[in-house]
Amino acid sequence: MAAGAAHVASPAKETLPEKPVRFDLRPAMPDVGLFPRKAWASAIRIALNALPASDLGYGDLRGSPILRSALADYLGRVRGLVADPTRIFITSGFAEGRALACVVLQAVGVRRVAVEDPGYSDWIAVDKAGLIRVPVPVDENGIDVDQLIATAAEGALITPSHQFPIGGVLSASRRQRLVKWLEEQDRYVLEDDYDAEFRYDQAAVGALQGLAADRVIYAGTASKTLAPALRLGWLVVPPPLVAPMDAELRRWKEGSPRIEQDALAHLMQTGAYDRHLRKMRRIYRDRRDLLLGFLKRELPELSIEGAAAGLHVTVRLPPHFTAANEAGVVAFLRDRGLATEGLGRYTENASGPRRLFIGYGRIADSAIGPSIRLLAAAVRSFALPLP
Repeated sequence: MAAGAAHVASPAKETLPEKPVRFDLRPAMPDVGLFPRKAWASAIRIALNALPASDLGYGDLRGSPILRSALADYLGRVRGLVADPTRIFITSGFAEGRALACVVLQAVGVRRVAVEDPGYSDWIAVDKAGLIRVPVPVDENGIDVDQLIATAAEGALITPSHQFPIGGVLSASRRQRLVKWLEEQDRYVLEDDYDAEFRYDQAAVGALQGLAADRVIYAGTASKTLAPALRLGWLVVPPPLVAPMDAELRRWKEGSPRIEQDALAHLMQTGAYDRHLRKMRRIYRDRRDLLLGFLKRELPELSIEGAAAGLHVTVRLPPHFTAANEAGVVAFLRDRGLATEGLGRYTENASGPRRLFIGYGRIADSAIGPSIRLLAAAVRSFALPLP
């Protein structure tokens, strides 16, 4: 679909029946088996003991003042954000944060939003907010900002730190061009700081919000760093959108769990959160290296795309592979107990290079070799174009 063409709803894609998964190579899946149970239990106990009875009511809809203060310090130190607690809103995760951001954008007059293509496949929150999605291509340097500007969109939803699913990082020149557009045209973007904590070859690039704090809604979450079950995320909102966000919150929710918020704040304030992230970076980096070694051995003809970051690698399939070949590989593997995803999961564009997204967050080291050998067999079995 060309940049600038408004999205037209298409029939829902048929979903494959669920089957037991032996090898979980789906992207964006953290290793929840390494959740720091002892540290979390201790943080819960400390937070609960410190919490006065007066704070056990509904509280501030924006979230725990303790966590918002801890986040302002942490995000400023680690991600280069310009943030203060009064502009931080606690959510139940990224999905809720995105939905809230879309409703607020619609409330302030935004009607057309650029979205990455390929990108997230679940756009229900965007559509329900009444926003028109305008797909914009991405490449190894992130979203094509010139094409974004050409769409006449009034806002955008982007993943600049590690584009999902292709894996590129928004280049410095494109960041500068985007910031200029935001400031000169009075636009807003929702920045999903996806995978920013997991960069393995160099220090992570700072958040876009640090360059345009008045134009960027920043979204973060503990789902990948700790566990999705915590249901904890956050938005850092530009000053002009704080009042509209407050207004929407009163119609939206009764607040997020207070005790868990204070427990997360304790981990951040004591350095336990940083220590856990350092541990997970080492584990994921080693697991990624092991996966790449098997891919190079079993499928040396295929190229690996994207930055050395996150919880998955992007594998470009042979040039003659079609969308049907790619779908065939994914289905073939699923029938044999290996769960992965292809480009078709994240785009309606059937042209261009086909890809597989190979996650290493949840796969045991001992299972990487067998899973990649099975994947190689699947790719070779679909080497001829399908009719």
